[in-house]
Amino acid sequence: MRVSDLHIDRIYINKQYRSSDYTMSRNHYHYYYEIFYVAQGACRFFIDNHLYELRGGDFLIIPPHTIHYNRYLTGCTRYNIYFRTSDLEQFLRGFDMEKEQLLSLLSQTHFYHVHEAYREMFLNHLETMVQEDKVDDQHTPLLLQLQLHQFFLYSHRCCSLRDQSGRGVADDPILDASHYISEHYSQNITLDLLASRACLSPGYFSKRFHQVTGVGMKEYLNYVRLDHAARELLSTSHSITEVAANSGYADSNYFKDAFKKMYGVSPRAYRKNRTTDHVTAGSVERYEKEQPARTERAET
Repeated sequence: MRVSDLHIDRIYINKQYRSSDYTMSRNHYHYYYEIFYVAQGACRFFIDNHLYELRGGDFLIIPPHTIHYNRYLTGCTRYNIYFRTSDLEQFLRGFDMEKEQLLSLLSQTHFYHVHEAYREMFLNHLETMVQEDKVDDQHTPLLLQLQLHQFFLYSHRCCSLRDQSGRGVADDPILDASHYISEHYSQNITLDLLASRACLSPGYFSKRFHQVTGVGMKEYLNYVRLDHAARELLSTSHSITEVAANSGYADSNYFKDAFKKMYGVSPRAYRKNRTTDHVTAGSVERYEKEQPARTERAET
């Protein structure tokens, strides 16, 4: 699992072309929002046990701390916008929307489609943001913030929400398995168990799981368990041993090692350093204020 625990100090945007033979080696998540806009071509995302197939004019809004992995089905030109909750504060006033309402709205992945008549306008706007990102002077943060607000206004006017798509019959057992892991992570889950439930051989199941999700079954199970553990650490007073057991780890020492490998700190230090919520859509802004501002970001 590739975890980007870096933080951004303003809005960033980039544009890149990926060929169909380019694949991410692993899925990942990060501590800020991402907009993934496809200008042309096609790609497929695995996000929170769902598959999304994006083509020209489609984009996703991906919340912080949301595991995602993508494959390029054809040559693809895409734009990525990275932003924080704080970058939308002024935007809230224009919609007379409470902060909690926006955070609730953005706490899940959203899949949008830009109507064809408006795509040129969107592309021109994204290109303007790309050029501003390259300037990077004292005015850039504010200008990008205003341009991000404009992007959301355009989206409200010119886009329609879409359901996840791209799911094929061959993917069903894998998505069912990922759902099973999410719901039964505290139990003893093995490759043989999941393969048997899918009526597939363990070897073929393992190969298909990696193809669809971008990660091995055991690694995905470990991510789900540690994500639950991180939330439990911050929302309860349970001991580290109790948190480990509740998350599916019989060996608390193994749990501590796995947790530190993923989050960079021990479970005890993680609880001490974050006083309330886990790093999700509702807490990313506060978490960012606790950390040094950084400009690095994970590439999708």
